[in-house]
Amino acid sequence: MQKTRHGFQAAFILAAALLTIRNLFGFTKATIESWCPGGGIESLAFYLKNNAFLCAVSGINLLLFIAIAIGTLIAGRAFCSWVCPIGTVHECISWAGKTAGLRNDSAWRGFGRYAGLVKYPVLLLVLYATMTYADLILRPFCPYYVGMSGQEHEVGWWSKWLMLALAWAGLVLPFFWCRLLCPLGTTLGIIRVVSPAVPTINPDRCTNCGTCGSNCPQQIQVHEVRRVWSSECTSCLVCVDTCPHRAIAMKAGYFVPVPTTPVAVTGERKRFGLSRKFVPAIVVLMMLAGIMAAWNIPMPTFSKAYLNFGKTAKTASIEMIVTGLRCRGTASTLSWIIEQDDGILSFDAYVAEHRAQILYDPARLNPAGIKALIEDGRVQTDKKTGTGKLLRPFKVETILP
Repeated sequence: MQKTRHGFQAAFILAAALLTIRNLFGFTKATIESWCPGGGIESLAFYLKNNAFLCAVSGINLLLFIAIAIGTLIAGRAFCSWVCPIGTVHECISWAGKTAGLRNDSAWRGFGRYAGLVKYPVLLLVLYATMTYADLILRPFCPYYVGMSGQEHEVGWWSKWLMLALAWAGLVLPFFWCRLLCPLGTTLGIIRVVSPAVPTINPDRCTNCGTCGSNCPQQIQVHEVRRVWSSECTSCLVCVDTCPHRAIAMKAGYFVPVPTTPVAVTGERKRFGLSRKFVPAIVVLMMLAGIMAAWNIPMPTFSKAYLNFGKTAKTASIEMIVTGLRCRGTASTLSWIIEQDDGILSFDAYVAEHRAQILYDPARLNPAGIKALIEDGRVQTDKKTGTGKLLRPFKVETILP
């Protein structure tokens, strides 16, 4: 099963790399940040309060997070060990640390397991700061954004040094970012606690050899807990694969199994747990559901209806790709510019694609007029000095059919 899991990891990290390359070479406006479910967590409360997403977050991020949360309820934190590119990178770093003789294979056991509690105040701090400043404050600290997106927006000079420090820490303390700092991993860990399907030991076969615990990437003592309750379990199935007695399986239920009648007496061996294909099947369904929902349920980052909305005899709609439309702030600026004309009825911004959808009165405006309205900009008057400054931050790249 580990070959299958590594195949999943390679496929998703390749997809992330291809998306970044396509963005950097101008083939798409979307960055890998557009497909990060972590953005869904950060902006969920803001969206419920303001009916708008934060910064460059869109419905794609939220719908992906919802699909992954449902998948986590069913099969645990499989996203972290089967899909997440940063989880894959940290797994490679952990392997390198072991190969170099640097990795501490008992760091998260004993007293060390309490160090992981720091992730909960980190999550609360990120959510509080995000709501307070109405911005994605995690960006310059996030390995996914800094290390893989190819973007420089809000990336400080120190951000890449921080990524190097996190990598070095991961050589000694496996999955350092994932266990202590990742808001998405923390959230999925909380959800995973109530998942009924977890690695569980069959007491009729287990010899308490400890192989499962010594091989667990998260250093969970599986043979001691019997049913893995830990929020750190990522459903990687390493314990299932390494058990020499085939005594571990993903099993649905909230109780620790008790020994049954010995096989030698009954003459038969009952099936224990779920199919080995259960976790990869849920991962496939989870990601397909999230991607299909994000593709088919458009949720704009910013929406606004103007004074004449619903008051005209006829309406027409236009969609365009607008250079400079990259976040909620720039969408607000574009809205301020186009509201100059009473023929504009409503405006939706899909910033992940730099796409604007505008409803207008065809008796007053036409596509060429809207393009000119956007590109001509608007004069902003300083309230203190009374002087005006022309703002022209946008250019219509394409009018979509």
